[in-house]
Amino acid sequence: MSELPPYTGHASVPEGVAPVVAGAVAPPTVVWHSRAVLIGTAALALVAGILTIIGSAHFPGAAPIEQLYCFGLLVDLAAVLVVLGALITVEFARRGVPGRLAVPVNTRISIFAIVAIGLSAIAASAWAGGGGLEQVGYLVSGIRPRYMYATGALFIAGIPWALGAIFGAWGFRPGGNRVTNVVALVAVGVWAILAVLTTIAALVYGAGLSD
Repeated sequence: MSELPPYTGHASVPEGVAPVVAGAVAPPTVVWHSRAVLIGTAALALVAGILTIIGSAHFPGAAPIEQLYCFGLLVDLAAVLVVLGALITVEFARRGVPGRLAVPVNTRISIFAIVAIGLSAIAASAWAGGGGLEQVGYLVSGIRPRYMYATGALFIAGIPWALGAIFGAWGFRPGGNRVTNVVALVAVGVWAILAVLTTIAALVYGAGLSD
């Protein structure tokens, strides 16, 4: 039977285990958001909105459905621009807090990025399955596409489309979790591709090259 160590009046700590200090707390960390990604996404929303307006100015007068779809997509782009504009302002203000830049960066996963990729996947699936992908194929093949089929499904899925861009841009964290940073960029990329394609659809329809 092994002998017990003599009692010293203090609890012994096993070798190799750090003692627990009463009231100890984890060191503070900070979450940063990429101003470049936020500004870039907002800038694309602005350019896409302006070009879509230019294309819609030449839409036929007897095309109420096409005009409705175009208006809905413009609202989605405007929502992205306004919300990201506010978030950009918040991030610049946070960067100006004295001493905050010296705080270690938090590397936990970004829930915003995970939600963003799901929303972007919903929007992309709706667009592709609703005829958008087929209309792009028509355009590339020289067949006259239809604006209504190219944008109708995305008009319906406009909310997840816009939120995918917003959450993705906000979910990208410099120095943060690498996996969710990639996921955030993919979500923003999917939104950007759809924004470019719907803008092209508006310009083509406005130029009289599609039905």
